[in-house]
Amino acid sequence: MTKYHPLPYLPTMFAACMLFQAVYVLCVALWLIAPDLRGHTWLIDLFPGFELLNTASFIYGLVASAFYGWFAATAFVFFYNLWAGVARIISGGKAQAK
Repeated sequence: MTKYHPLPYLPTMFAACMLFQAVYVLCVALWLIAPDLRGHTWLIDLFPGFELLNTASFIYGLVASAFYGWFAATAFVFFYNLWAGVARIISGGKAQAK
C-alpha cells in the first residue's frame, strides 16, 4: 500500500486560478467574435457590474475569476484531504499521525 500524501494547497490554487482566468479570457474573446450568442449573459451574471469592451471591467473580471479559482481550489483541497482520512479510517486503515 502506498503512503498517503495530502494534496498541497498552493499549487492547486494557482492551477485553478490560471484555469479560471484562461476560461474567462476565452469567454470574452468569444464574446468579441460572436456577440449574438446567448451564453454571454452568464458573464454578466457571474461578475456583477461587468461590461464588455471596457478595460477596467475586463481587469475586474480577470481578478474576480482568479478569486473564484482560489476559492474553488481551497474548498476542493480541504474536502479532498478530509475525505481521504475519513475513508482510511472507515476502511480500517490507521489514521496518519501528523
